[in-house]
Amino acid sequence: MENNNYDNVVVSTRVRLARNCTKVPFPQRLRDKNAVDFLIRSAEKASDFNHRLILMSELDKINRQALVERHLISPDLAAKNTGAVLLSNDDSISVMINEEDHIRAQCIKNGFALNECYNVINRYDDNLSQAMPVAYDSEFGYLTACLTNVGTGMRASVMVFLPALTFSNMVAKFVSFANKKGITVRGVYGERSNPTGCLYQLSNARSIGAPEQTLIEQVKAVITELCGAEQGARRQLISDARYDWEDKVYRAYGILTNSRKLSSTEFMELLAYLKFGMAMDIIDFNDVESLDKLIVSVQPANLLLMGGSYTMDTETRDRVRASIVRDKLQELK
Repeated sequence: MENNNYDNVVVSTRVRLARNCTKVPFPQRLRDKNAVDFLIRSAEKASDFNHRLILMSELDKINRQALVERHLISPDLAAKNTGAVLLSNDDSISVMINEEDHIRAQCIKNGFALNECYNVINRYDDNLSQAMPVAYDSEFGYLTACLTNVGTGMRASVMVFLPALTFSNMVAKFVSFANKKGITVRGVYGERSNPTGCLYQLSNARSIGAPEQTLIEQVKAVITELCGAEQGARRQLISDARYDWEDKVYRAYGILTNSRKLSSTEFMELLAYLKFGMAMDIIDFNDVESLDKLIVSVQPANLLLMGGSYTMDTETRDRVRASIVRDKLQELK
């Protein structure tokens, strides 16, 4: 990373582009299966990476939700039977077909990688413009189903871990600051989701009126300032009450390594304390990436798939989750 303030604050980066085909109704009004098939062929033709195509009509509810939990499709696409998703073999590239727009292509990478993500998805966009006629207006830019996406059609998002600002009740102040700078703050799963586990998603609020690189630089500037504030708040918390925070961190670790039942909510709350302790050298763990992957694997749908049973009730899921977490933390010890 180019700045130490990003360490243990920035979790991942995503850049998404929304595109539509000319002379084809937006997905909300699209009823022609042949047109949807054309969009799927175009999306595949534009790919210059090894991939797999998944049709929503071939997935049950659990497998759809598992893709949502892994940030590979949206809840809106998961609710459809006429859509599809194109996934690179490493899942870093995801192309949703017939969601809110005809094509929504995204690249996700660990850490602070806005330019890298943009370069990957921009190359796909160039290929897409050769595969199908893309709806574009010389005055307004790319035309999209939602007015807030008109222009570049781009959303540059960064997932951040803000335990100190959250524990200090200072998040509202920085949400206000970000909003004034043209940045939207959302929960882990984007629009209509709430923050959990001290995780927040920040992205450009507008898509029109500036080129992609300018919007990316605006997101970068806010993230840089936010990371500095978070790191400062962490140092202040430890300076004011180190033993209190050591106690909170080790209590969280004790529960995570010994509990026999663990709900999703409790797991996220306790893991936030553990990751905070790791960042502040309170506890001797250094594999944050494995813990972030663990977050996904113990979410309800992915947990059912891992357990090989769709019939687990809530209590059984909580027991299985606790077992998986205990084993993973023992492995990382």
